[in-house]
Amino acid sequence: MSIQRLQVLPGRLSHALVHNGTVYITGQVPEDITQDLAGQTKQVLARLEALLSEVGSDKSRILFAQIWLKHAVRDFDAMNAVWEAWIPHDALPARATVEANLADDEILIEIALQAAVTA
Repeated sequence: MSIQRLQVLPGRLSHALVHNGTVYITGQVPEDITQDLAGQTKQVLARLEALLSEVGSDKSRILFAQIWLKHAVRDFDAMNAVWEAWIPHDALPARATVEANLADDEILIEIALQAAVTA
């Protein structure tokens, strides 16, 4: 079976990888880290939605989401408010959310996904 790699950063990673009908998307972080948690979450979800679309999938096909928050206790409800407005309620994925020391002090969220590919 073939493996399709998208948005490759040479020597480091592929932002998305499709194998056997599943897309694996690396942890995505916001571009504008001056925004609050809600703004950063919206940015990350938009990036994920674009990557899903690029491989022929969409947010209704998400199987699993891994969410890392800089401040899990403080920001959990704010992140969930944005997530719940974005995710289709008839297609809720499995999900894990944990607190993590992220790559930059201003990054408040990172999300990675696995999803079924529709085509």
